[in-house]
Amino acid sequence: MNCSARARLAGIRGWLLSLLLVALPAAATSTAEFDDAVARMQFAFFTGDSRALEEMLHTLANLEVDAGLAAARSYQLAYGNWKLAQVLSDPENEGARSSRTSAGKAAKACVQHARQAIEKDPRMADIHAIEAVCDAFSPGAERGSPACLRSKSMRTALTLGADNPRVQFIHALCSPDSADDPAALQRWRSVVARFEAAPPSQPGKPDWGHAEALTLLGRSYLKRGDTVAARDALERALVLAPDYRQAQKLLKMAANRPR
Repeated sequence: MNCSARARLAGIRGWLLSLLLVALPAAATSTAEFDDAVARMQFAFFTGDSRALEEMLHTLANLEVDAGLAAARSYQLAYGNWKLAQVLSDPENEGARSSRTSAGKAAKACVQHARQAIEKDPRMADIHAIEAVCDAFSPGAERGSPACLRSKSMRTALTLGADNPRVQFIHALCSPDSADDPAALQRWRSVVARFEAAPPSQPGKPDWGHAEALTLLGRSYLKRGDTVAARDALERALVLAPDYRQAQKLLKMAANRPR
């Protein structure tokens, strides 16, 4: 075989190899890599960094995952868009780059991803609750949403997971929390107790909510003038999430109030 023929054969082999490489699927993301991306997204929420949160949502949306993580990815995209909607609608968040309109868009994206997760695995109780809270989301509104509490999605969540701490967290979040309502404080105590009694989260499964529940329990105590109990709850929240900006802010408020 002369040099010209060898060159043509090498070229054909290279062309076939390139076709094979294009046809091969990208390597699926491992559970550890997936959990790392989710942890980065949660950190962005805790620090109130809307830009980083948007970037991590983009990363999650483009991860190559196998069938076992497909529902989990849709779940986390719903959760992340819910948290983005909260960050964007916070008037004190200097890192928020967008208006309430953008917060509303994030809430709609949350609903869309939640429904995709439900299509893949309708047995996940807390994704129904996430759908309920995002569907009733109103930028700038006070906590408590009758539409969220009455929704079919919330009823489904409670039917599937009455003891699920994340379902109870969202149910409490949608419930009124007036200072003269003792039931409101008890709801947050109960939610925190459920998180503390729950087994550790497994790889690839949701693990959010405990630090948020402690923070909202601290907020509820603070609203009622119990600064000692508020500081205890908020300090416990910061043990779990040391960079949680909302817990830091409330703890500073509690420290500045007389006991």
